[in-house]
Amino acid sequence: MIVTDSNASLPHEIVRGLPLLTVPMEIHAGGHTYHDGVDLTPRDLYRMLAGGVRAVTSPPQPRAYAEAFREAARSSRDVVCLTPSAELSSAHKAALQGADAARTEGLDVDVRIIDTHTAGSAQALVALAAARAAADGSKAEVIDVVRRRMDDVGMYGYLDSLRYLSRGGRVPRIAMWLGELLDVKPILSLTDGKIGLVQRPRTRRRAMDRLVALATAHLAGARGRIAVMHADAPERAEELAERLRTELDPVELFVTEFTPVIGAHVGPGLVGCALHPADD
Repeated sequence: MIVTDSNASLPHEIVRGLPLLTVPMEIHAGGHTYHDGVDLTPRDLYRMLAGGVRAVTSPPQPRAYAEAFREAARSSRDVVCLTPSAELSSAHKAALQGADAARTEGLDVDVRIIDTHTAGSAQALVALAAARAAADGSKAEVIDVVRRRMDDVGMYGYLDSLRYLSRGGRVPRIAMWLGELLDVKPILSLTDGKIGLVQRPRTRRRAMDRLVALATAHLAGARGRIAVMHADAPERAEELAERLRTELDPVELFVTEFTPVIGAHVGPGLVGCALHPADD
């Protein structure tokens, strides 16, 4: 059984029937605590952000992980838990604490917790590959698949603004001011668990062109599996998806909207893709 968290933003129709459980992260806004993907929609979050409400996120509580491990144990004694990069979230620590708590309570299950060194839709692709392998493979085979996907997955996206990342301290404020002044559409990557600035095109059209070029270079001629993600930008996500289908002929491609826990960090307007070469 695979356990991951809601920042992966996996569409329900993609994981239906697979041995995968998702633990919701938390969003704290306006004096309330919400469970990601459960009682707060992306649209509601962006409405709050536009109204000046500050949203703060936190990983699942250790007890939430412990409960997920208990649920997973009903189907399998072997559990692989995939967490976002420890550089970006303390979810890995919470999962370890949850596993300890479950064992203390007498749960007889072998839990392997892996820091994927990524997040968002890149983590989604790792979790999806793991769940498909877990459907008919051993735990060792699942972990081998996870390691290979961690090595070859990439994620790229462009933002309409750096304002929200700046609020969270993930980019220097001077970079945010420069981006607003020049109307830059920064392209970011997630590599080795860290967010990096790749390029700074001046228009959405150029940003879209660069995303396609980065995806093409990443696959290096191989067919791939691709997740196109967006934050309140469905039309541009579909445009990117169509270009990637036409130019790269992927084995699989799906479009997903970021859950509120990611939206709280990037704000509305992000469009991007995560991808890896396909084995088949």
